Amino acid sequence: MLNIACNKQINKCNFITGQSQWLPFRSKSFNVVVSCNAFHYWRKPEACLLEIARVLKPQGRLVITDWCDDYVACKVCDLFLRMVNRAHFKTYGKDACEFLLRNAGYSNIQVERYKINWLWGMMTAMAQTPVFSDI
Repeated sequence: MLNIACNKQINKCNFITGQSQWLPFRSKSFNVVVSCNAFHYWRKPEACLLEIARVLKPQGRLVITDWCDDYVACKVCDLFLRMVNRAHFKTYGKDACEFLLRNAGYSNIQVERYKINWLWGMMTAMAQTPVFSDI
């Protein structure tokens, strides 16, 4: 994905590789962190959420959009990919996502589910770091 983005020659972007558990940025560097279709690859989602909280400024926002395990097709796809794709880890439903965010210390958590079609669905989670975060 990074190679594709770099080949598009976007002038005002710097592309940096890293792992979601060990982000290569200073603490309290960002107002917003966005994860799109990557949440199901995180091996240790709790550690990743804490690391994201570390790089967010107080009251920073996290936005995660990913497959939603509350839809049948996503459940089936999740089970299949766990067997055949080493990169895939787990898809989460609305309640599990809220639980992970709450346990990582986020506040103002909102998770919205929505259908893509009759078979497939996604979710978008939005959360905020505490005002006085020691993370």
